[in-house]
Amino acid sequence: MLQLFIYMVAMAITPGPNTIMSMANASEKGLRKGIYLNYGMFVGILIVDILTYLIISLLIKIIPSLLLVFKSLGIIYLLYLAIHILLSKEGNITPGGGSFVTGMVMQFANVKVMLLCFSAQTMYIINSEHELLLLMLIPIVCFLSGLVWAVAGSIISQFYKKRRVLMNVIFSSSLFILAMLNVYQLLKEILSKY
Repeated sequence: MLQLFIYMVAMAITPGPNTIMSMANASEKGLRKGIYLNYGMFVGILIVDILTYLIISLLIKIIPSLLLVFKSLGIIYLLYLAIHILLSKEGNITPGGGSFVTGMVMQFANVKVMLLCFSAQTMYIINSEHELLLLMLIPIVCFLSGLVWAVAGSIISQFYKKRRVLMNVIFSSSLFILAMLNVYQLLKEILSKY
């Protein structure tokens, strides 16, 4: 559970389409309208999260060994993110604005959210004791992260810009450690079957 929480926070708080749009929208249109956008993002992430869960659950019931493949893909994604964050030179701040509907609809094209749902579910949630409770953690953490960016707006933006290298090293290191812990768990799982 701690690994899932660390992964969720590292993924949700790092700059991406949702956090940047949340910050830009709240800065441009005010906190109240920024929060409406975040409510839309929450609903969109919830829908993506549930659809991902249903698809993965169905696939692993049909072909159980797919879970190992999915976990491996999740580990590869963690390593990719760790490297990408470590090497990134600039934030991807783009101006934006939007409403509840904009926030919701943009999640269906938000690759970061899709990969977050896929990797968190396959590595930490599916076949765990509290699947449904943990499943709800994804949209809640993303929503809270978006609110942090909306409320703090330019403060976080300036803080991140000034300490970008340090922050990137911290986020990248945490994702790399999580990837290695998952490699260990995956190897243990594979070896236990043979």
